[in-house]
Amino acid sequence: MANANHKAAAGFPERSVKVQQSLRQAWPSHLNKPPKLYPWIKLSGLWIEHAGFLPGQQVRITVEHGKLIITAA
Repeated sequence: MANANHKAAAGFPERSVKVQQSLRQAWPSHLNKPPKLYPWIKLSGLWIEHAGFLPGQQVRITVEHGKLIITAA
């Protein structure tokens, strides 16, 4: 269960990552559709645990324009 204190530890107040992209081929591939580029973000590090999230825990991602909000589910 996530820590009731919803504030990250003082040493980890903000992080910056780059949005990556990867190709996904249409299936079946014989349809000759060009592959699509999909954005993705990888988050990893002890700072996630310090923020109150544990491995295997469900999270909820709220999507707003230009913003993703991750909270414990």
